[in-house]
Amino acid sequence: MPFGSEHLCSFVLLSKQKEISPEARQAERGGLMEELEFCLGIPGTADRKAVIGALAPVGWHAVGEGRECNHLLRTVRQVQPRLTVIDLALPGEVLSTAAVIEEEALSAVLLLAQPGMETYRGTPLSEVSFVLLRLPVDGVILTTAAEVLSLEFKRQKKLHQELGRLSEKLRTRVAVERAKGAVMKRHALDEQEAYRYLQKRSMDLRLPLKKVAEAVFQKGRHDILD
Repeated sequence: MPFGSEHLCSFVLLSKQKEISPEARQAERGGLMEELEFCLGIPGTADRKAVIGALAPVGWHAVGEGRECNHLLRTVRQVQPRLTVIDLALPGEVLSTAAVIEEEALSAVLLLAQPGMETYRGTPLSEVSFVLLRLPVDGVILTTAAEVLSLEFKRQKKLHQELGRLSEKLRTRVAVERAKGAVMKRHALDEQEAYRYLQKRSMDLRLPLKKVAEAVFQKGRHDILD
C-alpha cells in the first residue's frame, strides 16, 4: 500500500475532529494555496461531480479523465498529476492500471468502490494494496485521504529523484575511474594527470565528463585519447 492504512485512518479521524477548513489547509501549506492536480476515472456522473465538488474547495483541480483504464493511463502519463482517483467500476483492469501508475511514479492512487462491492475480479477488497474508500464518500475523508496520499507521493518522488542523482554520480565516478586507468596506461601519466587529461578532453569536445569516460571504451572512439 502506498501509505499505511492505520496512518491514513488516524489522519482522517484527526481531520474529522478538527474539521479542517480550506483556509486552515492553506495556512498549513505556508500561506499559499498549492496547485494540486488530479485525474479521474469515474464512470458515474453523480460520483464524478461529488468527488470534484469535494476536492475543489481545498485547492484540487481536475485536469484529465479516462473513459476506460487504457485511456486513463494515457491521460495520466501525459498530464502527470499529483493524484489519480479511480472507481473500481471503470471499464478495464483497474488494479493493473493502478499498479502501473504507482510503478512508474506517475501519481498517487486513490481507489473508490461502489456500495456493497466486496470483491474485484475475484480479489477481496480487503486484500487490495491501495488506499480504497467506499462510495458515497464523506467529503472530509476524501479530502484528507487525497492530501495524505499527495504528501506521501511528493516525499517518495523527491526521494527517488535524490536516489537517481546519487546513482548517476556513482556511475560517473565508476566510468571516470576506469577511463583514468586507460589514460594512465596509454600516456604514461599518474592518476591526477590522467584526471586532468579527461577534464581537458571533456572541455575540448564539449561533452560531459561521463560521456568522455565512457567513450574511452567504445569501439571506434580511440580518438578520445588522442
